[in-house]
Amino acid sequence: MTLELQPEVDRLTEVSQTLFGDESRWITANGYPNSLALCIIDSIWSTGSAYQSVQNVVSNYRAYRAAEGGDASTDGTKELLKTFADVRGGRGFADRMKNHKRAHTRKGALLKAEVVLEAADALKGIGICTMADVRAEYAQDKDLTRIEKTWLGLTSQRSGVTFNYFVGLAGYQSVKPDRMIYRFIEKHTGLTKRQLGTRKATELIRRVADAYSTEARKLDHTIWRFESGREIFFPDAAE
Repeated sequence: MTLELQPEVDRLTEVSQTLFGDESRWITANGYPNSLALCIIDSIWSTGSAYQSVQNVVSNYRAYRAAEGGDASTDGTKELLKTFADVRGGRGFADRMKNHKRAHTRKGALLKAEVVLEAADALKGIGICTMADVRAEYAQDKDLTRIEKTWLGLTSQRSGVTFNYFVGLAGYQSVKPDRMIYRFIEKHTGLTKRQLGTRKATELIRRVADAYSTEARKLDHTIWRFESGREIFFPDAAE
């Protein structure tokens, strides 16, 4: 990002501090620190879907695994791929999760369930099978370059939005510049999604977070909740 955008960083920082105040009051996203499977499912399903529908998919997966004697909270790619095998592939998984959302609006696009299967298989292919593997990868490379390259090669995931969300769900610093984030940026700076693109929008929010002295993923989540019309403060922190 070029220095010409410093005025926009300053403006967004001022607006964010006015709207959101003390970060200790913010409702935060917990993610899935021990479940690679849930990180994959939630992140792939996150774009173009109402958040409640994503929660429903996660809940349905948890219920299915519990009925099979498993625990979704610790599932890796092995357990996720076995589930796909048991339900006969992506379409069967979509049936079980009661969600047939497609990964793209174009005709013939894969189901999100099919992309989840693709992601699980691709990550397994580079040796990323559990959250312990993700943590080991992060210890060597905080950009998670190998995982990012693999993820961006998935069907309809080239923009990097779902990868950034995956990183956040895994517990690391990330920004998911979806339509809510772009709307917030455009509303207060005039910069559009087309002008910025994913990488510059991500860097812009990260710089605002640095100026705010908060974590990028926390600010991202708070902006997303605000623009979605959701409560941003814990109930007991209301003034």
